[in-house]
Amino acid sequence: MIDDGRTGALDRLALTGGRVLWPDGHLGRGELIVRGGRIEALLPAGAALDGAQIMDVTGCVVAPGFIDTHVHGGRGANFMSADPTSLSRISEYLAAGGVTSCLAGTATLDPRTTADAIAGLAALTGPIGGGGSGVELLGIHLEGPFLNDSFRGVHRREYLRAPTTAELERLLDLAAGTLRVVTLAPELAGGMAAVRRLADAGVRVALGHSAATDREATEAVDAGVRRVTHLFNGLPPIHHREPGPIPVLLTDERVSCELVADGLHVAPRMLRFAVDVAGADRVMLVSDGTDVAGLPDGRHRRFEGTEVVVENGRANTLSGGLAGSVLRLADMVRLMVDVAGVDPAHALRMAAQTPARSLGLTDRGTLSPGAHADIVVLRADLTLRYTIARGIPLFGNEETTT
Repeated sequence: MIDDGRTGALDRLALTGGRVLWPDGHLGRGELIVRGGRIEALLPAGAALDGAQIMDVTGCVVAPGFIDTHVHGGRGANFMSADPTSLSRISEYLAAGGVTSCLAGTATLDPRTTADAIAGLAALTGPIGGGGSGVELLGIHLEGPFLNDSFRGVHRREYLRAPTTAELERLLDLAAGTLRVVTLAPELAGGMAAVRRLADAGVRVALGHSAATDREATEAVDAGVRRVTHLFNGLPPIHHREPGPIPVLLTDERVSCELVADGLHVAPRMLRFAVDVAGADRVMLVSDGTDVAGLPDGRHRRFEGTEVVVENGRANTLSGGLAGSVLRLADMVRLMVDVAGVDPAHALRMAAQTPARSLGLTDRGTLSPGAHADIVVLRADLTLRYTIARGIPLFGNEETTT
């Protein structure tokens, strides 16, 4: 059992007896040593652990903390509020699903609300749980407003717009380096120029909510697109004569692919298909969770005004369309293994190492010495037991998950 160390990192901790996700991607026995918020060492099973507080995780799996690069909120709170109390509530919700780092997802709203949210979130990057702890907000994922109306999903039609140089420059200035991902439809007027400008600014551009053809998707990747937002969702389906963007994105080694692996957004067979084609090094799990995730069943209004009904593990609009997921990454890892038949080591990498790499990060997503001590401990059935961020316990559950 972990002592409640929320006020600071455990001085020197040894997680012993479990199977560890090693930096080379395999699951095997090992002894993980944590000191001062960093991974000190990963040693062979049975190595001496002198002077360390022992945490016996026999029968469990020890893996890097999960990184959710596409999430909008949870438990009644939305990132766009840019309110510290709301973000703290989101942190607690995500940590109970194994998440130790995330990006703040936005939605399509009017220019002023979007700009205010970007500026507010830029000032709140870092641990968002209060007291210097909690899930770490790494930056912002701008999803919209530069989306194609034909594939907008639940994004507000009246606020969709094509990217302009003036708005892009304003958003980049307001974000002050915290704009990590921008989802856009490159076929819009000015779309390809926006891809190039954002890529030049160091932003990971994601093709999403787009009607791009095969040719346009290829051009967009050549211009700088490096991600696809929730693969298969908000995109034209594959056709054997007019393949659309999906085959381009799945097969181009430069592109990382998001998957919402809740069993609803994408059928389990297609989840496995994506991993078989692109591999665990390019497919990442994202929750696409919104402020209604974690709320009780019933009718709720989301931050941007969408009315949804949460019932039996899904969130639908009043017309019956899917409106984001209500599962967290720990749930999705388990679904990938139990339902889609993906190797556990691959599923764990897809929740941690692959999203870290998609953002160019080397200090997390791995249990390599020197990396942040962002750790999840899962039981043999892959239900979550502990979440530790920078050596600080955020979540612990001896019996059941939350």
